[in-house]
Amino acid sequence: MSIKVVLTRPLRNRKIFVTGFHGIGLVGYIAVRHLITALNCERVGFVEMKQEPAYSGYSSDRSRLITPGELYHSDSVGITLFLANWGFSERVMYSLIRCLAGWVYENCFSFAVLFGGLDSEARGSDTAALRIVVTQRFKELGLSTCGAKEMDVHFSVIGPLALLLNEFERIGFPAVAILPYASKWRSDPAAAVVGLEFFSNCFGVSVEVDKLRELAERYEKELQELRRAIEEEQRRREGAPYYI
Repeated sequence: MSIKVVLTRPLRNRKIFVTGFHGIGLVGYIAVRHLITALNCERVGFVEMKQEPAYSGYSSDRSRLITPGELYHSDSVGITLFLANWGFSERVMYSLIRCLAGWVYENCFSFAVLFGGLDSEARGSDTAALRIVVTQRFKELGLSTCGAKEMDVHFSVIGPLALLLNEFERIGFPAVAILPYASKWRSDPAAAVVGLEFFSNCFGVSVEVDKLRELAERYEKELQELRRAIEEEQRRREGAPYYI
């Protein structure tokens, strides 16, 4: 399948490649969207393919149309991000991942950071806020993980994040997946905040997360109010208890 990265201008400072997808808690998608805004990144390219998702729409600020796969960049930070605005079919995803991994390798990025989520229901007694997964090359180069624990052997990464990790492992490219525990039933901006703060502290990229944290707190408050309303409605329908 013909898939290619098309840039609208040269990238003058290539250090870190970042992406994430629509997985558990939408953590990857939320993190990438927030980084684009927080770091004032410019849209610098697109991923073109013959069988792309047939969707189009406006960006959240209605400033432009968005396409299924876009590249954003900050020259000052040296960061390039791939934003998947919609999901891709399994057939397209395999080719897309190989295209992205090859493009990152050929353009000599220092390393890649992938955002995703771990199912919080399977957390058990783990007190860590997140886990990481790293490629062998990342370890060989001695790149920092800031003491974060690697993902437990009983867990598995699935979906496009897994495909990209596997491809980076095969081509010998340094990559780390940041996986905060998150809800698998809804979007989880609080988990994205955890991942972004780890990214900022570990790799020295200043990222403002106050607005995202406020959104997460407001979201949690609304969920709590909804749960209370549902519980009250259930009690009302059940009526007062009676005894025999």
